[in-house]
Amino acid sequence: MRSTQALGVFDTKKARCLTVIGLDDQLLNQGLVAVGNGQAACGFRVVCAAGAEAAGFAAGAFAAFFAAGFLAAFLAAGFFAAGFLAATFLAGAFLATTFLAAAFLAGAFLATTFLAGAFLATTFLATAFLAGAFLAATFLAGAFLATTFFATTFLAGAFFAGAAFLAAGFFAVAISILLDQVTKSTLCTLERTKRFMALEHAPTP
Repeated sequence: MRSTQALGVFDTKKARCLTVIGLDDQLLNQGLVAVGNGQAACGFRVVCAAGAEAAGFAAGAFAAFFAAGFLAAFLAAGFFAAGFLAATFLAGAFLATTFLAAAFLAGAFLATTFLAGAFLATTFLATAFLAGAFLAATFLAGAFLATTFFATTFLAGAFFAGAAFLAAGFFAVAISILLDQVTKSTLCTLERTKRFMALEHAPTP
């Protein structure tokens, strides 16, 4: 009785579906008529149950396959994400190391340049100071030598001038004395000559 009712409900649903899609019930009649003791309906039910079970198994297998694929995709994504993070971390570490090394080398270069500049500046200042001291010493020595030379020249000139003046005075005095003596001698000689001549021309007694 239940099989007959179930078959009637199935036929009704089947007729409605065929009406909706525009097909005739006579074209798709499989001979499942509610006759006998319901063996055909029971067989159809078993077939439907087996189909449903197979469909459920297929859906479960598909769901399991989809879940496995999703899990594999998730694991692959996690693996790639972990690889990407590791690569990013290594790249960041490499860049940080490179930056620190570059900063260290730049600092060492700047420190070396500063020390070299300070050394060159000190050397230049020391050279300039020594050159200035040498020039000052040379100037002072030249001034001292020039002063000594001019003083010596002046003293020598004064000495020679004084000597010449004294010699001229001495010669002038000597010449004056000599002229005086010569004049006196000449006068005496003339006086004697006059007396002698006067005695010659005088009359004898």
